[in-house]
Amino acid sequence: MKKVEKVKPQYATTKFSTRMVEGRRFMICQNSEPGGKYYRDHICNTWTVVGNDANAVICWKCVAAVCEGPVVRASIPKSDKPKGWKFMKEYVATDGTVYHKGEEQTSLKGTLPVTVIEPKPEKKKLSKQEKSDAFNALGKDIEKLKVQLFHETRKGKKAELMRSLSKANKQLKKLM
Repeated sequence: MKKVEKVKPQYATTKFSTRMVEGRRFMICQNSEPGGKYYRDHICNTWTVVGNDANAVICWKCVAAVCEGPVVRASIPKSDKPKGWKFMKEYVATDGTVYHKGEEQTSLKGTLPVTVIEPKPEKKKLSKQEKSDAFNALGKDIEKLKVQLFHETRKGKKAELMRSLSKANKQLKKLM
């Protein structure tokens, strides 16, 4: 059996100071010495974890100082028209402008009545008790439908029971 010698890791030579802490190699930021390529009028004393091949490192603070911030775009102003007006066959704005599938029809301006959009009715949110009651009732209905389906022999009646069973399962899934 051959004897295996432990080899110490070879580190790259560097002019920046390094130190080992708990088996990890740390190196000081390049901006610890004035006059460097990325130097921005302050000396940085941040130590960063590096690999064995590293010759130099720039800390995240100095990188953030060198880079520009993200571009913030102005938000688009909200339209006075309702959702989906471009997809309507005919939409008449409050000022009388007529649109056919999103395209303005200047010749028809002021000739048609304003389009009235009815808001969708708000759904009542179920309480925990109502939800559990509906869940239990649907469970019982599904159980009955399965029993009927098991005993049914007629093809048409089976298809009808399958449809009602799948509807009940969809309702049950919505309650979950």
